[in-house]
Amino acid sequence: MKIPTLSAAVLLAVPWPALASPADLASSKASLSGTRGLQEADAALRALFDGTLGARAPARGASTRSASYERVRELREVLGIGGGGGILPFTFRPAGGGAVTAQNAGLEGFVYAEERLSAAQGQASLRHHTTDYARYLEALLSPVSWAGPARQRVRDIMASDAREDERYERLVAFTRDYTEGLRSQLASLDKSGWVKEARVYEIFPRAFNLAGKRQASGSPPGPGGPFFADLQSSDLADIKAQGFDTVWVMGIFPIGERSRSGTGGGSPYSIKDHEAVHPDLGTEEDFRGFVRRAHGQGLKVIIDFVPNHTSMDSKLLMARPDFFIHRRGASQPRGYFDHADPATGEKYWIAHGGYESFGSIDFWIDTAQVNYASEGLRAEMTRIVLGWVRRFGVDGFRVDMAYLDLNAAFSRAWRVSTPRREFMEQLITSVKSAYPGTGFIAEAYDGWDTLSWCGFDLIYSKNNMSRAGEHHGWYDAAQSRDPGWIREALKRAEFLQWQTGGSAGLDFIGNHDEASPRRSFGAWERGAAALTLMMPGSLLFYGSQEIGFDKPIPSEPKSLPFGVPVSVDWRGGDQALAAFYRDAFRKAQRLRQRLPSASMRTLGPGPDPGWVGYALVSKGARKAGALVLANPTGRWVNCQVKDPRLGVDWSGNLEPGGWTVVELE
Repeated sequence: MKIPTLSAAVLLAVPWPALASPADLASSKASLSGTRGLQEADAALRALFDGTLGARAPARGASTRSASYERVRELREVLGIGGGGGILPFTFRPAGGGAVTAQNAGLEGFVYAEERLSAAQGQASLRHHTTDYARYLEALLSPVSWAGPARQRVRDIMASDAREDERYERLVAFTRDYTEGLRSQLASLDKSGWVKEARVYEIFPRAFNLAGKRQASGSPPGPGGPFFADLQSSDLADIKAQGFDTVWVMGIFPIGERSRSGTGGGSPYSIKDHEAVHPDLGTEEDFRGFVRRAHGQGLKVIIDFVPNHTSMDSKLLMARPDFFIHRRGASQPRGYFDHADPATGEKYWIAHGGYESFGSIDFWIDTAQVNYASEGLRAEMTRIVLGWVRRFGVDGFRVDMAYLDLNAAFSRAWRVSTPRREFMEQLITSVKSAYPGTGFIAEAYDGWDTLSWCGFDLIYSKNNMSRAGEHHGWYDAAQSRDPGWIREALKRAEFLQWQTGGSAGLDFIGNHDEASPRRSFGAWERGAAALTLMMPGSLLFYGSQEIGFDKPIPSEPKSLPFGVPVSVDWRGGDQALAAFYRDAFRKAQRLRQRLPSASMRTLGPGPDPGWVGYALVSKGARKAGALVLANPTGRWVNCQVKDPRLGVDWSGNLEPGGWTVVELE
């Protein structure tokens, strides 16, 4: 689900508590040095960084976690999130001037930024930070009991009589090695780590037209019947053959009838029963069979969890109107509808599902807004999600508009006092403690750090977000055709793909909410698609996009609108575009096979700033194995890629909107 006003993609600013930065702490404790000084500073550090001094860190429910998930959680906090969410990313101030803030608050953000700054400006420009580093590490590691030996090692280095440059080198070398060890631990323990590499194929079942797809490829139309009974292993094998390993079936729930929009069956996000399968798509056993067949083909299955609202006639509203934002009284408030409790006849005004937009609330007028101030509602939603894993074996959830239900955003929008604990953390902890391999993807346009702290594996990388360390969203950057913006988004994607402790970014050039890639990107679609498909890490691709199918209506710019009947014409698509996607899918698969566990390195522009791209480097390799280059501009560009560290010296020209993959020896 997406906020209707495209120009207002970033609606909420969910602030972290205002805490002291490591640089501020260093200046306030400048006289403290060596082991004794660090020990004396411990209480002050803990107060500053654990949220007990003026601002509270997010509440945690450790008692509800399994021991294995508790360890995963602690590793994530140390590596990516920052000791329970109370530490801001480290800001480096090189001797030559300027400031660079790490991309996250944990060890990975620190190490990543320090390595690149040292390579660019030399370690000498950063040596004045040695004591700052030690204090930062003490604050970061102190909340976890198992980090005691590492904390002592830091103290020993700082207490040594070595020269400053030697202490700096020892401290940085230890921190890098320690970080790499924790990364290896997390990789072995985190059973949901698959999500960060998932290549997700999204299906809108009521529009997908299985029979037409089969016939377009020269096969019989198939058995027919409800979608989940009709979807065969051979259909799933075709998706797998395109290079996807995960299927997200969107819109599987019964849809409300009250105020249903349009003539196409209504919005799949106006849900009547969060626990049921839409009868038009099959029975529960049909869905269970689909999950088994998908698993048999090596595909994971993701479904929606829509936490923010239900339909206006939902099962939950009929049973528990007190779980919804409501008022009583004679006059109808703006954005509310009338509801009578079937059990008691009591009258309510129930709020439509909504979101904050420039200080007021806009509403989805076919929905009802649930209330996350209610502990009972939180428990019920958690029970529902656990049920989908237990009953059907689904592998993960794409959480619709997840950021709207963060405490800060929800309480501000609805003027209610929420429990201190974040519902999303509560939910993910409950599910992953019982089913550790379950993946969680957040549809979100703000609140990145809070969602990462809550335990999400992936977050939509659509738009820029205001946060310490910045976030440049991939979709909006690619759509802009601005080489500078695209390059910044590639740098962000590079870090998010490398790090393991925080949420990674889910990249895409289309989904069910967006206009078709052809309308969004124009002649630049192929270049944008190539850059996206070849990236390591996760990917979202909307089924029917590969043939350019596009049937928008004036009120819905999406390629498969919800408001009118629509069926994908698999024979009538753009054949040239289909050939491009077949070729791009093959290239992406070949790169992933030839360069396993590759990381990306964003490439600089060289003399001509008009091109963008990245190098792919296999795990453990020093030299690049491939270059992926594209030209988002309307003119020819000259690409000159010369990087001795990557073993690259290549040049060539790209036409407007053009792209190329250069495979290196």
